[in-house]
Amino acid sequence: MLLMTNVDSVSCDQIPYIIDELYKKSAKNVHVVPSFTKKGRQEYIFFIDVSKDNMENVAEFMALETGILGIRKIETEHYVFDFDIQKVNLSFDDNDGELLWKGCLDAKIVKNKQGIPLSARAEFEQLKSATEDIKQYGLNISIYELKEMVEQKALQEIKNFNKTE
Repeated sequence: MLLMTNVDSVSCDQIPYIIDELYKKSAKNVHVVPSFTKKGRQEYIFFIDVSKDNMENVAEFMALETGILGIRKIETEHYVFDFDIQKVNLSFDDNDGELLWKGCLDAKIVKNKQGIPLSARAEFEQLKSATEDIKQYGLNISIYELKEMVEQKALQEIKNFNKTE
């Protein structure tokens, strides 16, 4: 189920709390979009992905926290892709070839129904931790650059593996 409601009675400071609580109430995904309504009032549009079993609990929570008078229930169909987790080893050397940092990060390999890889996505929390660790060794690599390295290496390893089969 996808629940949708617009709220103009909360401040932006309340939004992170509401999102966290929705996840605790088994929401699968939460999106909050800032918007403007009549007379230039600021509002937030909530999109909450939730199972039918948790719909009432989530809707009541939203009424309690935001004062909404109702919530739209949209029945949806979710097309799910298969995925695997692939370990990606990375290392960085200094100019003399001495190892400065070595680590292993996960990449989620998204596949179509025939099992053909479509994309690779690095795990954010691992990227964040690795980026902080790498900077301690004096390397100036951004989280964006590290993400690109992990995802490109994961896809390259899959292509090389498929060539040898």
